[in-house]
Amino acid sequence: MDLITLIGIFSVSALILTLLEKFVFKVSNLPINFIRNMIGIWFIFSGIVKAIDPIGTAIKMEEYFEVFEKSAPALTFLWKAMAEQAIAVSMFMIILEIYLGIALLLGIWKNITLWLLILLIGFFTFLTGFSAKTGKVTDCGCFGDFLKLAPIQSFYKDVFLSCLIIILMISQKSIREIFKNKIGAALLIILTLSATGFAYRNIYFEPIKDFRPYLVGTSIPDCLKLPPNAKPYKYENTFIYKSKKTGEVKEFKNTWPEDYQNWDFVDRKDVMIQKGDDPKCKDFAIKDANGSDNSAAFFEEPEYLYFIIVPELNKTSIEGFKKIKAITEAAEKDNKYVFVLTGSLISDVVNFEKQNGLHFEVYNADATPLKTIMRSNPGLLILKKGVIAGKFHFNELTTYEAVKKKITI
Repeated sequence: MDLITLIGIFSVSALILTLLEKFVFKVSNLPINFIRNMIGIWFIFSGIVKAIDPIGTAIKMEEYFEVFEKSAPALTFLWKAMAEQAIAVSMFMIILEIYLGIALLLGIWKNITLWLLILLIGFFTFLTGFSAKTGKVTDCGCFGDFLKLAPIQSFYKDVFLSCLIIILMISQKSIREIFKNKIGAALLIILTLSATGFAYRNIYFEPIKDFRPYLVGTSIPDCLKLPPNAKPYKYENTFIYKSKKTGEVKEFKNTWPEDYQNWDFVDRKDVMIQKGDDPKCKDFAIKDANGSDNSAAFFEEPEYLYFIIVPELNKTSIEGFKKIKAITEAAEKDNKYVFVLTGSLISDVVNFEKQNGLHFEVYNADATPLKTIMRSNPGLLILKKGVIAGKFHFNELTTYEAVKKKITI
């Protein structure tokens, strides 16, 4: 799936809906109502794919706030406060998107709906424009993990949507309510509350649909490799030299002076001219306290390996640990191997284990892939020969026997 295909699907869906409205509800001015339906469908879809994984959106917002803190340090207090409330910010954005999309399809409260759309798309355009200009956030998370867009694609998408929304604002007299007698308002409230409940469900459990690369059944060793037809990264290298005779400073692209001995090297600049492909599973490695990579040994193990995943120790749930402790201790009695895999310092986790009556061997991994694998902190990951046999949010856990029944391989 790519952006052009997605726009095509939105367009066809909006066309069908517009024609139905014409014949069933006698809607006129079809071009304006086609735009209304397309934007409504777009915002509902964008909100729903993010509602499937609100914590993923929160992680993306934290990334933005960290970058903003460096770019505008005078507002550090604001960015830190926003980062601490990233899940609340994520939920507000998601539900607002879905609410506005539904309101637009129903043609209800059009003035306030359009103004809120302008404010929201203005905010999104700022974020994607910032990403495109600075390159500091490489994915806006506009469609969650369902579809990854390059920053410049995201920016152009938001400019396109902004133009359509302005057209609707100018032509809002052509928009009328699809349902009357408060039916539209009731539908809007019911559907928005349903979307809110759905999003909350995906916070307190693993996402109902996994668009991430580490889904159950994935072989992590294979996922860490590039496909045979992978596109390589390409760079333009600029070498800067200073003439020993004249003092002239000159740039040489992808080469250096022929009379090399008459020049002094000053600097080198590398500019990416083609972004290459990356492995789907990136930067995942299981390391010991000495920093040695032990991944291969774990990937070759034919028995089930139970990993307690702790991306960030300071954000972990104590109640969650109690649930996982019961499961993993039962697994250990069943002759299964149990480890802790953390993005925090191993020494800190070892001390935490002592305080909470745990005794499992602790390994280290980058926090980013751990957060991608598991939205739960802590969570339970089960591997067999490097293949993900199961992963569980601590709220899903009941008994060890129940976990065994859910293992896929």
